[in-house]
Amino acid sequence: MYREEKAELKDVDLILDFKLDIVFNSAEVASMEKNEMEKLVNYCEEEIRENIDKYKLVYDDELLVAAYLVDDYADGKMIDLIYVVLDKRQNGIGNYILNNIIGENYQTLYAWIYKENEIIMHMLTKHGFIIEEDSDYKYLMKCDNNKEENTNIKIKLFKSEVEELAKKYDIEYNLECKTK
Repeated sequence: MYREEKAELKDVDLILDFKLDIVFNSAEVASMEKNEMEKLVNYCEEEIRENIDKYKLVYDDELLVAAYLVDDYADGKMIDLIYVVLDKRQNGIGNYILNNIIGENYQTLYAWIYKENEIIMHMLTKHGFIIEEDSDYKYLMKCDNNKEENTNIKIKLFKSEVEELAKKYDIEYNLECKTK
């Protein structure tokens, strides 16, 4: 089926092309002055270089079909990019990526999307995302990602943090924690 690989520095230009394809399809960005667009391109390239080790490339056999980035954000994770190569869209690749992201993360998930991007809006809504915030040209979408196993993971992490603090400050404690 599909396989994922971590992106490398040699992939910066490719990921930049993907990101700019999304960004420049926004009416808000398309109406920017040329110098503002150049600043945006430079910002995107800098951000990609700084976070290249967090980007994932998705292959179907040897053919690159998509890229995505999930990063820390507030109390959860931000889906910063899901890009499927144009001639591979509508084949379930975006759903494959989103299902993996949801399955691999126990935290709340977020995604900023352009209002014009109805396809990603539909896909995120189908996976339990709701509009958390509405700006002029984007939505912040949120998925609480409340699966039973996620609650158990959060309980275990909390218990572990309490144990560490108790040891650090030489405090006795009794924290009973039962999970299903």
